[in-house]
Amino acid sequence: MKKQFRSIAVMSTIAMSFSIASAQINLDANSINFRNYDNPAHITYHYGDLRLQGGASGDTWGWLQCNRIVNIGNMVNYGSLVCSGTIDVFQNLNVYGTKNFVHPHPTDSTKLIKYIAIESGEALTVARGTAKTENGKAEIELPDHFSLVTSEKAPLTVLLTPESAPVLLYTKNKSKTNVTVAMKKSDLFEFGDVQFAFQVTGVRDGFEDEEIIVDTDKMLKNEREEPKELNPVKQRIRDIAKKARKINEKEKKDKK
Repeated sequence: MKKQFRSIAVMSTIAMSFSIASAQINLDANSINFRNYDNPAHITYHYGDLRLQGGASGDTWGWLQCNRIVNIGNMVNYGSLVCSGTIDVFQNLNVYGTKNFVHPHPTDSTKLIKYIAIESGEALTVARGTAKTENGKAEIELPDHFSLVTSEKAPLTVLLTPESAPVLLYTKNKSKTNVTVAMKKSDLFEFGDVQFAFQVTGVRDGFEDEEIIVDTDKMLKNEREEPKELNPVKQRIRDIAKKARKINEKEKKDKK
């Protein structure tokens, strides 16, 4: 009995100290509920698993609502996740459904347009556009951002589509910085120079050897491990994640 009274006294003291700041902690047999109504700068630290399960609709049980979530480890969500800001992911994002972007309908305010991301067995990079031959040739300078993220190890593919004339175009030279296109001489004589569309596809630098077929148990447990020795690109990504963590920790200290 003494132990029971002692624990009740501790809980009542905690509740009183938070009630002054318009905050409260509700404790029952199965859960702890934190609420703060006035001060958005207050921080709740939680170590270990944090699980929200089912229950009522609305902003009650089963919902987690906050202005910012910083997650360093794995984050598993089996329900809806609504974010009005930016989500930064420093590792992989595994999706069992589709990855969509939603666009407002330009003429019907009751409708939205949902586009689905293209799927692939490779981490592809794409540059596309239009160009025109000059004396049967065309030099295409690819954007800097394409060459900076595209691997030199994986092969490039180039698609060419002539417009307005049935000519034969072919890729004479290609690299991740530029592509040289040429036209069949007889077609140049017959049709002259033509405009054409192009698409250059490569593989993201540092992600050439991604594992496509993975072990089911590890995937379901979210235990897909990175190799111990990372390639330079993935190491830089890890360094960025560490820098973001330090910035977040500094922000926490500044708010105290």
